[in-house]
Amino acid sequence: MGPVRRRRLITEINMVPFIDIVLVLLIIFMILSPFLAQSQIPVNLPRAATTRPGDDESPLRLRITRAGDYYLGDARVLRNNLEDDLARALTPGKAVLIEADRDVSFKNVVLALDAAQKLKAVKVGVAVLTAEPEPDAPENP
Repeated sequence: MGPVRRRRLITEINMVPFIDIVLVLLIIFMILSPFLAQSQIPVNLPRAATTRPGDDESPLRLRITRAGDYYLGDARVLRNNLEDDLARALTPGKAVLIEADRDVSFKNVVLALDAAQKLKAVKVGVAVLTAEPEPDAPENP
């Protein structure tokens, strides 16, 4: 019999699979982050019997939460600075869409409408959900 050779243990860590997994996770988070950011501002829109879709595909969104907080896009805006921040964000030919919670005070909506009108926005709209007809509602003769 020949000499006995001892097997040498490999003590290195292969980093390639680890890097592959990290890059896949990074891509997944990059794809999902815009969807997660939109749902962070809770606004419960009111319902209306008649609605009309807007012409502008990407209006400037001004959200008003139940607590009375204003959000221009995804950035929070103070009530005192609403007109100044709206002036910076509003480009010529851009419409303003106000998404106000149905439980928000009417004066908050009027303040937002007034700020948009002062800046001469092309169009100013209020977002609503389409009302679903009640199944048991009797029809008018």
